[in-house]
Amino acid sequence: MNATSNDLAISARIAKAVSDAGGRAFFVGGYVRDKILGRPSKDIDIEIHGVTESRLIEILGGIGEPLSMGASFGVLGLRHYDADIVLPRSLTTGEIDPFTGYLNAAKRRDFTMNALMQDVLTGEILDFFGGIDDIRDHIIRRVDDSTFLIDPLRVIRAARFSASLGFTVDADTMRICSSVDTSRIAPERVYAELESAITKTESPSRFFAVLGEMQQLSGWFAEAVNADIDILDMAARVRDKSSYPSGFMLAILCHGWPDDDIARFLSRLTNDIHLTRYVMNMAGLGHTLATMPQDSPELSYMQIFDASECPEDLPLMSEILAGDSHSDMLRLYHERMRLPHVTGGDILKHGVQQGRLVGEALRVAHTLRLSGLPKAEQLREAMKYIAEAES
Repeated sequence: MNATSNDLAISARIAKAVSDAGGRAFFVGGYVRDKILGRPSKDIDIEIHGVTESRLIEILGGIGEPLSMGASFGVLGLRHYDADIVLPRSLTTGEIDPFTGYLNAAKRRDFTMNALMQDVLTGEILDFFGGIDDIRDHIIRRVDDSTFLIDPLRVIRAARFSASLGFTVDADTMRICSSVDTSRIAPERVYAELESAITKTESPSRFFAVLGEMQQLSGWFAEAVNADIDILDMAARVRDKSSYPSGFMLAILCHGWPDDDIARFLSRLTNDIHLTRYVMNMAGLGHTLATMPQDSPELSYMQIFDASECPEDLPLMSEILAGDSHSDMLRLYHERMRLPHVTGGDILKHGVQQGRLVGEALRVAHTLRLSGLPKAEQLREAMKYIAEAES
């Protein structure tokens, strides 16, 4: 999705008002990079120089309804518009400083390709660190050795940018990244980079490969050190057909892992119960389906689909992992699930008292349903089970 004409128009209005107040507004970050690359960008970041925060809020109030997107980070916005309005920070103290200067503001950026500043009104691009050349050469290069370490997440971002842009991380940047301690990054920030890499890039394997080259897999992604990462690129081609792209990609990554490894991997990154349940379930069942002998009984397939968090995603997984989707078995499973089936009420009508045996009998009946037997036979076998259990 590209930045809308409304967002660009409001950016120009803000820039004009800032200019009238003696300041200057720049497009910064990914918007400028993507524009040079000819890629659509939905993110607009505007950095304001030369006016105080209080004055900027007054200016925004004269245009629309100001929003505080992140007060502690000096990020503002306007209601109904997708543009982040930021103030630069001091190079030495890290505090908001609208008068720090363009060079110092750019020097706090992570990579040269993201340190470009484009005047909103004139289109002039300030490029202090060779960012345009690095973009053209497809190079990810840190801006400055000392400021790069402001945020250790930049190590993981380098790998994610490599995956999303197909760029190469330059040798010096790789060296620095290899020495950074990333253990204290907030898990949600690490997961956000991981999710972006596996759901928004064509080559998610590159994310893990670059982290491996940096010797940064053994921390946050320790269980993936020996994983089959190349298969992620095949999965990326069909992930949008799945019900849950991020869960689907993680299930592909984790297929065949011991349950304890999957649980440890996910718990380190997220407390999302739905995601964890999906991945734990689908990674195991997807692997089982993909490795089943061809002469396996029909019921075995039915039971796998029946135990799945999302039966419809299993054929996608199996196609990737084994080259056979078993979509015919999914269709058969849905046919079986449409068959009339035994309910608790059916069993109670035969004089059976509510209790443990009813639940067990229903499981017997359900297995017969999955085998394709009619309801009458399901019920007969369920009652036979109860009779034998009571005798």
